[in-house]
Amino acid sequence: MKSIAVLGLGMGAGAAAFVAGMLRRPPAAKAAPESPPTSSWPVRIGRGLTKVLGLRASARRPLRQDLNILGRSDESLAVATTVAALAGASGAVVVWVASGYLGLNVPSALVPLVCLTAGLAGACVPSLLLRRAAGASRRDLVRALACWLELVALAQAGGMGIESALETASSITAEASFLRIRRALDRARHAGRSPWDGLSRLGDELGVNELEELAASVRLAGTEGARIRSSLSAKSASLRRRQMADAQGRANATTEHLFLPAIVLMIGFVVFLLYPAAVTLSRLL
Repeated sequence: MKSIAVLGLGMGAGAAAFVAGMLRRPPAAKAAPESPPTSSWPVRIGRGLTKVLGLRASARRPLRQDLNILGRSDESLAVATTVAALAGASGAVVVWVASGYLGLNVPSALVPLVCLTAGLAGACVPSLLLRRAAGASRRDLVRALACWLELVALAQAGGMGIESALETASSITAEASFLRIRRALDRARHAGRSPWDGLSRLGDELGVNELEELAASVRLAGTEGARIRSSLSAKSASLRRRQMADAQGRANATTEHLFLPAIVLMIGFVVFLLYPAAVTLSRLL
């Protein structure tokens, strides 16, 4: 029994580390890792699980956008889902074995049901972590977009044309968000389209509405340099205000989440202070 418990703990720890590694955002200077072979059994099992849970990227556009902004593939999500499901099921087995050591009589008939439930719950974890990481990447991209617009406006004020200003501003740094913008501009130029079409396409691929709004507002500004410069400056200021409001909202939400632990801690402290007096009073009575 001890060997089974140790084996289950090792499987759970290894699976958790593997899932964390699969969902970690890749460095900007490196290309995305190669996808696992589509014929491997973890990929097939993971695709089946994601289909059952309704988490297929081909069927859900937001999930596809989350994968795109993180540079992940369907196969990597399928493998992470498989490993997380196995980790959940093995964790349920470990809990059952530990309950036997503690003298708790858990019916053996419930073990398959608990393992199935824990496995399905674990299969949902990679998608939740993916959504959280994608949200952080989108916030980084929006911050970089605001800085890039300011640089474009400064370059235009210095006498550059709009296309030269766009290229120069996107080449300032090798940060991942600036690289995305630069590649979108290059694709649009090679395809013979306007830069705003490239930014709109990038926003659609990554699920960044600010890029699509920027492209739409600049199209309305026409082709005059002064009007485009004022439109870019106004959009940059709007993005900064939106980021400040978003940061303030997240800070307020974090403060509200701390209320419950603080209340529980206060109640525990009051009980700790009053317990000796209550015990003494009960003995006297």
